[in-house]
Amino acid sequence: MSEQLTKQFLREAMDFLTPIIKQAGGMALESWDKIEISKQKDSRDIATKADVEIENFLKEKIIGKWTEHGFWGEEGERSNISSNFQWLIDSIDGTKFYIAQAPFFYVHIALMHKNEAVLGMVYNPVSKQLFSASKGYGAYLNGKRLFLKAPFSLDKAMINIDLGAIVGKEEKEKKWLLDKLSAITEKCYRIRIISGAIAIYLVTGAIDAYVDLSGDSKPQDLAARIIIMREAGYKTEWIKNNFDKKILIVAQEPLLSEIKKIIND
Repeated sequence: MSEQLTKQFLREAMDFLTPIIKQAGGMALESWDKIEISKQKDSRDIATKADVEIENFLKEKIIGKWTEHGFWGEEGERSNISSNFQWLIDSIDGTKFYIAQAPFFYVHIALMHKNEAVLGMVYNPVSKQLFSASKGYGAYLNGKRLFLKAPFSLDKAMINIDLGAIVGKEEKEKKWLLDKLSAITEKCYRIRIISGAIAIYLVTGAIDAYVDLSGDSKPQDLAARIIIMREAGYKTEWIKNNFDKKILIVAQEPLLSEIKKIIND
């Protein structure tokens, strides 16, 4: 029988997955000082043995419980694409940091229902911080409800920007990216350019906006963050640029509109 998206289902899924995502984080920590390379995707993009093992572990647990659901990780083959329920997994988000012994890596689990994120979990195994949310029921950090901090205007805001890879892009797109980066930098209080490494800390107030200026981030990187940020009270908006890329802005108002105006100009 097909699963229904209900309050009870979301609560039970969160309860089931909480110890599992923590176990997955523990697996990452166990392998942290003995990195083994599984796949060299390009000169800097690498999958470790831990990436693959954790994804397989999560797939076994999730699909073992919800056999009709789809599963889409970064390392393996996608399964059951036709299901209305799709689990998106990034077993180690921040593999480059992980390999370099920098403590900025996370386990991501997200559930999409009919292409909408309805459950998200992001676990930092180093700090043992579990960010979680489900649609309509708020966002939490280690079980404590998260609430919005006081909003800031652009001139007082700290903004984290994901530029993605500049090398390999056409000159016009490079210029667009750098022009927008410059325009935001000139008008805001501080810029942080460390991709998704601190993106989830938007919900704790460490930054005031997250902008995926590249438009290249994978769904597995974004889905869990987005539902957690939305449930914490932040607005999310996608803007299509002239290069057919969808730019993501997450912030409170009036900051979101101020960033949006710069990107659209």
